[in-house]
Amino acid sequence: MNPNGILKQHWLHVAIHFAVDAVIFAVAFIIGTDFVIPDDDLHMRLESYLPGILLGACVFPCLVYIFGLYSPQSYKQRVTKRAIVLAICLVGTVLLVIPLFYLKKSTSIGRGVFGISVAIVYFTILIHHGFLLRSLRNYRERVAFIMTCTFDELEARFFQSLGTENMELAGLIHYDNYQPIGEMRVLGKVSDLQDIVRRENIHRVLCTSKSISDPSMCKAFCELRYSGVQVMPLVSLFEEVHQLVPLELITPEWLLAASAQPHMLYIKKVKRAFDIVVSLLGLVFLGPVMLLGILATKLTSAGPAFYKQVRAGRFGRPFNVIKLRSMRTDAEKHGAVWSTAGKDPRSTPVGNFLRKYRIDEIPQLINVLKGDMSFVGPRPERPVFIEELAQQIPYFQERLMVQPGITGWAQVNYPYGSSVEDAKWKLEYDLYYMKHMSLFLDLFILLDTVRIVLRGGMKGDAKDRLPRYEAIWFFRVFGNEEPRAPRPPAP
Repeated sequence: MNPNGILKQHWLHVAIHFAVDAVIFAVAFIIGTDFVIPDDDLHMRLESYLPGILLGACVFPCLVYIFGLYSPQSYKQRVTKRAIVLAICLVGTVLLVIPLFYLKKSTSIGRGVFGISVAIVYFTILIHHGFLLRSLRNYRERVAFIMTCTFDELEARFFQSLGTENMELAGLIHYDNYQPIGEMRVLGKVSDLQDIVRRENIHRVLCTSKSISDPSMCKAFCELRYSGVQVMPLVSLFEEVHQLVPLELITPEWLLAASAQPHMLYIKKVKRAFDIVVSLLGLVFLGPVMLLGILATKLTSAGPAFYKQVRAGRFGRPFNVIKLRSMRTDAEKHGAVWSTAGKDPRSTPVGNFLRKYRIDEIPQLINVLKGDMSFVGPRPERPVFIEELAQQIPYFQERLMVQPGITGWAQVNYPYGSSVEDAKWKLEYDLYYMKHMSLFLDLFILLDTVRIVLRGGMKGDAKDRLPRYEAIWFFRVFGNEEPRAPRPPAP
């Protein structure tokens, strides 16, 4: 397989297979129509069917994405289970598309066309996803790590905590004046870098910020890059594999480079237009749900249906966030406290239900229209908590550089949190989003949000699948250097 690898191009991988499934759906219906409809009526029928076919071609891959079938981790899934999930996605798409065909009698598709088209779609999709599973399972990438000091060995151990089965640490390549002291395999000296890469069939060379900025290594790294071998710091690999940015690996140089990544036209113009369109559509389609939430709140508890609370917006500017009230009016009579996961004892009789399915957040669409928030971005935090967390978490105030959002990359990847440790993990996802924000990523976050809402929130065991960084133990064994921002042990 191409040494650039599937994992390196995560979002490109998702986009390609998303597009392939969409094309398969559309072409299958065109073939099915051609097979059943006489040639004299074919052109007219295709024109009348086209809106429904295009809608189905968009809906089907969206459902496949929501079910997680484009994820690199989906290779662990059994073929039979994947076939069943694909069938569910196809049935769901048909059920959503059929009403469009019957809005006008002249556009209704006959059972013969539907039957043949759906059969073609399903079996072609099975072939495509069979190839996808095979490519994911057969993908392997050999990685070498350049060592300059004991701290670099900590980062190599950090790499081993990634938990990916698609990458193998071939060994360490050390600077001539440093001898690794750990138990990992040593491949040789950095002066023999080119020979080691060829001999060991290395696809990717990992290094620290210190070695990648070393002028004496510039020529060797450039030769590797032009030979198709990836050279990058470990923080970049984490972005590709886990779509988060470990605080332990962040440097001021990374922050400066990250701030220059998002296109300014998107941040200033396109994202605002996207927010207005999506929030208006949200108010139209979710308005009835919000009205039911208002009615349920008024009938089951005393006090107003809406709740306003001061939150920190972009650059820390305060604004009032609007929510359906899910807690009693005296919930904070003893001061501001974090909400708890699951059933909060301060909730109203319907409050936990409103929170579980995010119904209480629908009024925030008004904040989006006003410009206080974006639809996608870091969740807005209360100023009192920001001051507290900024003292304990490095770079926490960086999340204030962008517009806060109703949903975000952290919200669809990490379960509900109510501790400093949870805030750290969410910040790592927020920093990833801030660097890679785009219309493309925002659309996929919306699909992820749909999945989370339909499931009633994320499972708590999602935390157990995240990589851990045992910095304290490592430094007791290997030296006295202090890491930049050590992560506490898992609770």
